[in-house]
Amino acid sequence: MLNKFVQIKKDFWKKFSRTRKSWRFASTLPLLLGAIAFTIALTTPYSAWGQAELFSLNWIMGNRPNDAAQIDHAVVRLDGYQLFLLAAPAANQQFPLEQRSQGIEEELNRIVSSNFNGSGDPDNLAIEVVMDEKSEQPTIEIGDRYLMTVTTIDAQLQGRDPQGWANQIVQILRDALIRAKQERQPQFLLNRSVMAMAIIAAIFVGLKLITHWQWRLKRHQEAIESRLENEAESNLEVAAAQDLQHQLTQQQKANLRDLQCRALELTYVGILGGGTFIVLGLFPYSRWLQSFLLSTPLQVMAIAFLTYLLIRISNLLIERFSGFLKAREFAMLKPYQRMDLRVSTVSRVLKNVAGIIWFSLGFLTILSSIGFDLVPLLAGAGIIGLAISFAAQGLIKDVINGFLIILEDQYAVGDVIVIGDLGGLVENMNLRVTQIRNNEGQLITIPNSSISIVQNLSKDWARVDLTIRVAYATNPDQALDILKNLSNEIYQEPIWRAKIIDPPEVLGIDDLQHSGMLIRIWIKTQPLQQWAVSREFRRRLKLRMEEEGLEIGIPQQVTVLASGQSQSLAPLELQP
Repeated sequence: MLNKFVQIKKDFWKKFSRTRKSWRFASTLPLLLGAIAFTIALTTPYSAWGQAELFSLNWIMGNRPNDAAQIDHAVVRLDGYQLFLLAAPAANQQFPLEQRSQGIEEELNRIVSSNFNGSGDPDNLAIEVVMDEKSEQPTIEIGDRYLMTVTTIDAQLQGRDPQGWANQIVQILRDALIRAKQERQPQFLLNRSVMAMAIIAAIFVGLKLITHWQWRLKRHQEAIESRLENEAESNLEVAAAQDLQHQLTQQQKANLRDLQCRALELTYVGILGGGTFIVLGLFPYSRWLQSFLLSTPLQVMAIAFLTYLLIRISNLLIERFSGFLKAREFAMLKPYQRMDLRVSTVSRVLKNVAGIIWFSLGFLTILSSIGFDLVPLLAGAGIIGLAISFAAQGLIKDVINGFLIILEDQYAVGDVIVIGDLGGLVENMNLRVTQIRNNEGQLITIPNSSISIVQNLSKDWARVDLTIRVAYATNPDQALDILKNLSNEIYQEPIWRAKIIDPPEVLGIDDLQHSGMLIRIWIKTQPLQQWAVSREFRRRLKLRMEEEGLEIGIPQQVTVLASGQSQSLAPLELQP
């Protein structure tokens, strides 16, 4: 028998390793393809895209300088490209920075829309630096029209003097206007249209492939779940071990396919969003939408989606680790059922903890993205948390006791327990409460801090403590032989052999009274099987006692007559 178990272990780990490698490669294939496409997009020479920057986050987000000086910043853009930064003190702004930036952008767009002031060529535009005598600051004019004033703070932001930075801005503006003209040429727009159609076609094909893969994975997942639910229990010990091996393998496949589904969802969103982002950047008329897509609302949505994705991936990794622990215990021939219950309970708690952590980090990231300063917020949260800890001492006790319950393996989800006057099946538990369902179907929620003494009726193994009282006049040896034979018959049947761990023990006569002899029987069973075994044993015992003529114990009563004689009064027999 031991050799058979060893062979089962070898076969299981061989299949498990082979399946894990193949599905690991399959699950990473979509991410690998997405990474390759993303790398190609980033490393494609700019000349191949019409000699224009298409995917530079520099011009979208800008290199934000240090905010320690309490300086506000605004970006000046043309056709979606970042040209330069404007700066102003955070307080006491006579002219809002956003209005200043918007005015410069409107003037540049007017110049481009007017075909470069009617000249048709940006090289013919006169872009000059003129010193303002009143403010003694350099100003920039385009074709005798005022554009902007280069302030000292603008120059200091770049580590330059105002005159030098003004000359640099002139060159930036000239290059930007030349680029704007090039991007509005018919041939350029035609090339970009062809490129956009090719990208859209590639996006469509990629999304169709991912949808097809998702459909196939869903079909496989449903087939595996259906197979696991319909898996019949084996009657023999080795067959049960083989069935367990098969279930573990199928569960691993289900977890890997679930991970694949999450990877495909991420790839789907990445292809759709990234492709749309690139197409918008192909044309000067739509490139401004890229900045909008990276604005605060979209950032919040992206962070929320990423937080959800991280929670799902964490849950899958926890399930994967749980499956590994279960497989390890099975391979080491340790009690698998108990380990299964404990690992399932711990995995539930870990999922809750991981979800809280990721949600908190996502919430803080969202606050940071919309401009909240997290330092005072976290400091205030620490003070508030200290105050809450004093007001919520019961909650803290619940969490500590719940942690100890899980650590000490007092009970787990699926156990039958008795706590005080309450008892039932543990349906759910976390660090705060334990929920049990009693025989009447009532769901009872118990705070962990109120749990001090627990009776676990299903940990590791269970026992049927069965007693039967036979008539006083019964031959004790005959009664014991009948019970031993009946116990052996039940134990030898395969369907009950799988539920009974050891041969039943007929302990003997535990009590001798006028009502009869009390015979005690112990039957060691698998967890949660003691009730089924005891019911079947009592049913067969009733039939066997009728066959063998054994009578149930009946209380005796003695009446003393006045003449000094005694007479035993037996109960009257009721005729049917």
